[in-house]
Amino acid sequence: MPVESQLSYYQRNQFNPVPIRVDMPDVWESHVAKRRNLYERQLGIPLGLLKDRSVLEFGCNSGENALVLASFGARLTMVEPNEQVIPRLEALFAQFGLADDITALVQTDIDTFQDSQRYDLVLAEGFLHSLSNRDDILKKICGLLVPGGRAVISFPDRYGSLIEMTRRLVLWRAYDLSGGQDPHGEESLALSEALYAEDFAELAASRPFHAWWKDSLVDPLNGNESILWSYQELVRLIERLGCEFHSSSPKWDSVEHFNWYKNALPTSRRHQLLLEEWGRVFPFFLTGMRPSQSQVPAPDAEAVDAVGRLVTVISNYISSWPSSPEVPSYPPDLHRYLTDSKDETLIQFDSEMGRLYETVRLGDAEDLVSVYHDSGLLRQLWGVPYHYLSFAKLV
Repeated sequence: MPVESQLSYYQRNQFNPVPIRVDMPDVWESHVAKRRNLYERQLGIPLGLLKDRSVLEFGCNSGENALVLASFGARLTMVEPNEQVIPRLEALFAQFGLADDITALVQTDIDTFQDSQRYDLVLAEGFLHSLSNRDDILKKICGLLVPGGRAVISFPDRYGSLIEMTRRLVLWRAYDLSGGQDPHGEESLALSEALYAEDFAELAASRPFHAWWKDSLVDPLNGNESILWSYQELVRLIERLGCEFHSSSPKWDSVEHFNWYKNALPTSRRHQLLLEEWGRVFPFFLTGMRPSQSQVPAPDAEAVDAVGRLVTVISNYISSWPSSPEVPSYPPDLHRYLTDSKDETLIQFDSEMGRLYETVRLGDAEDLVSVYHDSGLLRQLWGVPYHYLSFAKLV
């Protein structure tokens, strides 16, 4: 199955990946609250300080997130290559009386965009990870910042994606075993609903189930391992580009906790401590559960590599469907790490994952649905697949 670009997938399917009805007052109020929580409490960017500040947003889609920034007085330059969403964007800004806050609306992609201006805030949410030249584009983003300016990107994390990739695998494997021919059709959607709709309904999601199914479960790009990124790569990269980690969502680092402000760490040392902290909270990435009060040891390289390899095998299974060369199996090194943790919840998670993967290899479609539904802990967990990273250009 050839993998097309994210943009062409959206255009071919005439698909808006995040349709948010912000024209409804209660939806708008909830949307603003979520975006404020993201920017202010987690990424450390107070929206009240954006008044009359220059903001550049790449991939703004139909503008629902940009509307929030405009409502706080930001001066917006928006860059969006998908022509299908532009009419809705313009209509929303007109409806909210914020059309004058658009400094420029440019219909192009991030590769083509050129500007000599430098911005206080640059945003690239939801797509940067999918580009083959993403490291070069990240360099471009850093170059568009004023000294001290902030950038925000988002990306699917290689290790935090384990549970989501497992859900993708269960759907594609069950659909294959049931004799399905079109994983993007109505039968696939119905099977997805049978597996996941009840659990999805418990989430504070901003989009309906069918949009999540199309974007997260059957979009061929989102099933490709090449789009996954990690903090180990990104923290080192932004340092080379003259920037420094500022914050993330979800928040997981505690490098500055209980530290006197005069003990200012050099960027390289702070980044080193940050990556050490990442190892200590590795179970949080895998499961989405808060770290245990008991000290769970950091994983060894074998356990970390085992997760990365499993995600790759799942990706290969989906991308080569229906002639998949290898049915994924549960890695012994991950099993060893989780059981050696002595944490009862992690041991239960390991047990349910092991049984599910055994059924992937040996069961039929009905078995898979049944075993997933019997996985009481796993059904409550979503891992931490998607992250926002805020970083600052060094002065």
